[in-house]
Amino acid sequence: MDKQVQRIIETVAAAFPVDGEIAVDGAWSGQVGLCACVPACNEERLIGRSLLALDAALDEGDGVVVLANGCRDASARTAQDVLQGWTRPWLLLQCEWHAGQGSAPRARRLAMDIATTLSPDALLLSTDGDTLAANGLAGAYRAAFARGGDLVCGTIDFIAEEAALLPQADPAGEYLLREYRAVSREIAEMLCPDRDNSWPHHGNIGGANFAITGKAYRAVGGLPTPPSGEDRALRRRVLGLGLRVLYVDTARVATSPRLDGRARGGLAGELQRNRTEADPIVDELLEAPETLLLRMCALRDFLAAQDVAARRSVLAGIGIQGKELDELAEKGERRAFHMAEDVSPILARRVLRLSDLAHHLPDLLKIRDAIAGDRSETALRRGAQRVGAPVRTTR
Repeated sequence: MDKQVQRIIETVAAAFPVDGEIAVDGAWSGQVGLCACVPACNEERLIGRSLLALDAALDEGDGVVVLANGCRDASARTAQDVLQGWTRPWLLLQCEWHAGQGSAPRARRLAMDIATTLSPDALLLSTDGDTLAANGLAGAYRAAFARGGDLVCGTIDFIAEEAALLPQADPAGEYLLREYRAVSREIAEMLCPDRDNSWPHHGNIGGANFAITGKAYRAVGGLPTPPSGEDRALRRRVLGLGLRVLYVDTARVATSPRLDGRARGGLAGELQRNRTEADPIVDELLEAPETLLLRMCALRDFLAAQDVAARRSVLAGIGIQGKELDELAEKGERRAFHMAEDVSPILARRVLRLSDLAHHLPDLLKIRDAIAGDRSETALRRGAQRVGAPVRTTR
């Protein structure tokens, strides 16, 4: 291993709660155009198959960084057996965490931080050790970045043979979740159109399949590391800076739909709840119709505001007061609105269960149909006023 590469890896890892030295193996030299970052924890069952699929999906000269973290199985050895035959740049890193400090988001961040430090101009592709990339993945991402994307989100399916073995979820509950999510996104699009994506689009981001430019990654301060949901948190940061997020159907992967996940609060937990609980908690981004309408009207009007007074009016309408109101109204970028969301007593996210969605869906559909029936500004203002949403002012 090149000594300079070794030093860079050790320097980056020193900022993380790694217990002991990080073991490094691989063949890395120079810059790569795209680097796939693959955190893996106890993935011996699929990591070999995953890396073979990834190798076929990448372009010549693209690199791969695999981080085997906290493994108690043969993940690293299985990965090494595959990687050693490669001609492309690759790194296999192995680490342990200080007790209670390891997490899937932290592992993903460490892999991505190392990749962007070694190759600052590379596109960073995030995927997982239990995920199978479709052929043409790298090309699909390059095409999207050529259109000016800063963060590009591909699609994630389930590995078919594993999905077939899952316990059956309640069909009515699954339909309700899909319908509520789809209608919510449609309302959001009608009230605050996405300038970078033609509707309809999938609107999802998942750690198993997104890519970001190195420049954008560093601009947002790297990958956030909450207990789970680091992908959504990253997207929020990117949007907060006014950067472009693209959703594409051409960059595809399939991931394991297992019920014993590595991240608390992640996909596996949702799949398990939907199959074992009569009234499960649902996706945290799903909310009551009046809150969704209020949030999207406020975002629309904040971004359209031409001066501090107009932004102040919008923020006051969602309960921002005092010093925070003055400070946030001075800022015009989207991240200022995100900061307001975080402290707004009106827009605070509340836990919903499946039964809540059943209760709210009729009203959600009525709102969608009312907006679709009359897209004029007068109608939108009237609809917003019915639920107390802020309206655009001329003050």
